[in-house]
Amino acid sequence: MNENREITHADIYGRLLHLEDKVDKLDAKTTDVVTAFNSAKGAFIVLEFLGRLAKPILWIVGVGAAIAAIFETWKWR
Repeated sequence: MNENREITHADIYGRLLHLEDKVDKLDAKTTDVVTAFNSAKGAFIVLEFLGRLAKPILWIVGVGAAIAAIFETWKWR
């Protein structure tokens, strides 16, 4: 751009329209990505819930397996 030239309102308006066009194109391109992240948020909530359930279930199964092993050892004596 020529530094000696005055910037007019028409120049600023033209730049604004050009910038608005770029923002609209960028918004159109990123809409799918934002939608995918929002969908993944629900999946992470479900996985967090399953993780919270897994710990007590594993404790119960482990205690059950230990009791079964003790019983089997005692039964064969």
